[in-house]
Amino acid sequence: MAMDTAMKPSVRLLGSLFRATIFLGLNGIAFAQTPAVNSSFSSTSVGTGPTRAQAQASAGGRDWIIKPRITLTETLTDNVSINRANRDKQGDLITEVAPGLRIEARTARLKAYFDYALRGQMYARNSDYNQTQNSLNTFGTLEAVSQWLFVDFSGAIAQQAISAFGAQSPGNSTINNNNTETASYRVSPYIRGQLGGLVEYLLRYNLSTTRSDANIVSDTNIAEWVGQLRGSTPFQALKWSIDASQQNTDYSRGRDTDADRIRAMLTYTVLPQLRLSVSGGREANNYASLDQETNSTHGYGFDWSPTERTKVSAFKESRFFGDGHNFSFSHRMPRSSIRISDAKDVSVLPSQFTTGGLGTVYDLYYQIYSNVEPYASMDPAIKDAAVASVVNGALAQAGISPNSQVTSSFLSSRATLQRRQDLALALFGARNSVTLIINRTESQSVLAASASNDDFSQSTLVKQQGLSLNFSHRLSALTNLNALGSFQESKGNSTVGNGDLKTSTTTFQVNISSKLGAKTSGTLAARRTEFDSTTNPYTENALIGTLSFIY
Repeated sequence: MAMDTAMKPSVRLLGSLFRATIFLGLNGIAFAQTPAVNSSFSSTSVGTGPTRAQAQASAGGRDWIIKPRITLTETLTDNVSINRANRDKQGDLITEVAPGLRIEARTARLKAYFDYALRGQMYARNSDYNQTQNSLNTFGTLEAVSQWLFVDFSGAIAQQAISAFGAQSPGNSTINNNNTETASYRVSPYIRGQLGGLVEYLLRYNLSTTRSDANIVSDTNIAEWVGQLRGSTPFQALKWSIDASQQNTDYSRGRDTDADRIRAMLTYTVLPQLRLSVSGGREANNYASLDQETNSTHGYGFDWSPTERTKVSAFKESRFFGDGHNFSFSHRMPRSSIRISDAKDVSVLPSQFTTGGLGTVYDLYYQIYSNVEPYASMDPAIKDAAVASVVNGALAQAGISPNSQVTSSFLSSRATLQRRQDLALALFGARNSVTLIINRTESQSVLAASASNDDFSQSTLVKQQGLSLNFSHRLSALTNLNALGSFQESKGNSTVGNGDLKTSTTTFQVNISSKLGAKTSGTLAARRTEFDSTTNPYTENALIGTLSFIY
């Protein structure tokens, strides 16, 4: 109870700090001198990718880009409420009006991206379903004190699945009691510099909160200190680093956890392209025990960059839960990119809120574009905003919602041991593009005591695997054809009933999008979804028309 009381002021402080960060950044610029908005990416095609000139125009020369918009969407569906008893379908016509705003800041002190939309949804046959939904994607860095004190911030609001074994929604306008609006905010002030010109230091404080509208879902607050020292040795090829962290995670409907860790690492440069690393340290946490338990850790790995376009890294480490690892491979060519990753570690947040996840179409395309030229070699200070700008422009042109789920995760109320494997492949042609993502996730609870009613209350292990294939064809300079197919399967070993848990979701969607004017675009789409489960299977067919106007 005392810890819960102590965390509540921290949550309120997080909201204040988050608003203050943006306020400080906005007040550091004179809006009266803002030049005209650059819209060079507004017609970018997913099928072609941006040119270097377009990327440079988007990344520089403008301190602020402000783009209001309004979107009208009509959805005609034959199954609006997928939780209806007796599997009875009910058709409906849903009208959605969504005003939105995109802001990009690229000033000397503030690099930030902000995109928000408020969706009002009205149902023709049943006004009781009428609702509003929020959609937010924002991140940035404020340089509060030149080259010393910085503040990172981020925020996301999206519709999320509560359970991996409940009905998965084909769209945001579907009425589904397994969906909830979830918001996650993070603010992270940190300092970095050098001591005596020999040792680099970094001290960071992370404060984050995750909230869901559903009462059965746990809210999560995380407070964390992270420190690092890095330096060289008399041997030019040998460098050292020391990392330490202290983390407290507070679950409103689960058991709080604490984790401390310190690790020393030696890195030896064998060749300019190859580095070897070894580590040793200790960690203490109360994940697997009600009391803090201390364990030693040790590991080894390498980083190899045989070419400027190819990177391979691997690290294996003995941890309190066994062997953890982190492997990644990426390779980019002029018109293609591939990325493979495999990681096993403890996670205190659902995977859609961790950096390793590829939960939405936006996340997938962000990964793809950030690994191809000209973004791969771009200055990190402007890279995030530049990539975000082109990704949103490309998705808008193709008629793809950036918040569409590639694979749907689930909300949990405890720390979990998670292994995630991902493959993302993108092929860009003159008029065509193909993107493929395949992933597999295994999650299991590491807690010594039970938590609230989440998926781990009915299954000790949750396995998910998914595939998403997207094809885009540019019919003309203004019109695109897009086809998407996706499949996801969730499995669990039931501990409360007979038989194992298993659900699968298959979706097919085809859409045509076109620029209708200098500021107007339209999309027409057809969708079919099939959800299979032992308790509540359903099928859904829908026609969707969208009209967007960017001021």
